[in-house]
Amino acid sequence: MADDSISYNSAYISMNLLDELDFYLGGYGKPNFEFLFTLNTFVETFIGSSSFYTSLNELNHLNLTTSALFPNGRPILNMVVREGGLRFVNGVLEKSGREIYRASTYGRTRKELQQGFIIEYGKRIHSDYFLKSDVGHIIDEIPLVTAKVDDEDFVVSEVLSRSDELVRNLLGVSRTSSIQTTLPIYLYGQQISSLTTTPYSIKALDKIAKTHEANLHELLRSLNYRVLPIPPFANILLGQVTSVSDIPLKLTQLRADYQNLRDKFVEFEQEIAEAPNLKSQLSTFRKFEEFWTTFNHKYLGQRSKIFYGTLDVSKDADLDKGTDSLLDGESLTDSFKDLNLGKLGGNILTKGIQSYKDHKVINRFKGLTNIWELFQDGKGINQQIQHIERLFSVQFSTADINKVHLYVKSKLTDISSQISNP
Repeated sequence: MADDSISYNSAYISMNLLDELDFYLGGYGKPNFEFLFTLNTFVETFIGSSSFYTSLNELNHLNLTTSALFPNGRPILNMVVREGGLRFVNGVLEKSGREIYRASTYGRTRKELQQGFIIEYGKRIHSDYFLKSDVGHIIDEIPLVTAKVDDEDFVVSEVLSRSDELVRNLLGVSRTSSIQTTLPIYLYGQQISSLTTTPYSIKALDKIAKTHEANLHELLRSLNYRVLPIPPFANILLGQVTSVSDIPLKLTQLRADYQNLRDKFVEFEQEIAEAPNLKSQLSTFRKFEEFWTTFNHKYLGQRSKIFYGTLDVSKDADLDKGTDSLLDGESLTDSFKDLNLGKLGGNILTKGIQSYKDHKVINRFKGLTNIWELFQDGKGINQQIQHIERLFSVQFSTADINKVHLYVKSKLTDISSQISNP
């Protein structure tokens, strides 16, 4: 699926995160304390997003490993597919791997070939390709297995992607589409460090803002991080179920309850994408903030989500030079002599030089689970701990809890403490 066909209000969901959810919610194991982040970030995405995506390699990986890892079924994956669909987006993982298995295709179906791989690899599939969130274990590479038919042989390859490379590719896709990312806790740090929170060139942005009769201060505010309140979705979910097996059905019901919210998100994203100029986009941004304030007014004990805006042009595009040339009255051809076209976003390149004059700086509403708020001592997290311990018959020790608190405090940047919302 091409990137420009990604639906409005969509989310990329890491297959590793879905594996974790299915493992614990499918009854295959007991969750650790890190699972609270996995559950919260997924619930926020599942209720708030209209459609879901992953990468083609991850879909291939899923087909190869699911029967070995989840022999009794995948309740969460099935729920995602049923409620929002699961399509693939290009540009996330596009690399070759090393061959780890080969078998002749003669007289065997694809299903039989996959089963042969599973039988031979056995327990290695679980140990090598199922990643559990554990802040005490550093994950530098994300392993996937993919299969293809090569010269009448069924070949399985292992693809290793550095975690920072994977996150950069994901955010690259998200900057040129309406998609946002839903990742495990061990990729949160890379996600934060890869985000551009400051406009690439204040000078260029100032000129763009003046060209579109927009206020620069408002533009910068719409691009920076900000904290917006959200309903305590995970607390609501956990407080309404009596067993783990109830969670998929109750989560589906909660998603249905917020259909109007998702429709509004789609409406805002479409207005921004189709706005004739930056001034109109900022007007939609104001409407979004007003709507959000009204929507959340009725919720008590609400949590917060970190939202941020991005630009869909590259840092290395020499935007100042091209803007200077245009504003100085030079021709479009002369203006583009100063622009690094190879670095500009796909919107400019595919629509041609003439469209540059009408090119929009699109502010898309992305969101991050507020990990600092989630793991603070307080009523919300204590309620979730009690619910998880009740539902899964587990007991989190002080050491378990302190280990995650220390990881968040020492390893991750506290964006929420730096935000000064107007």
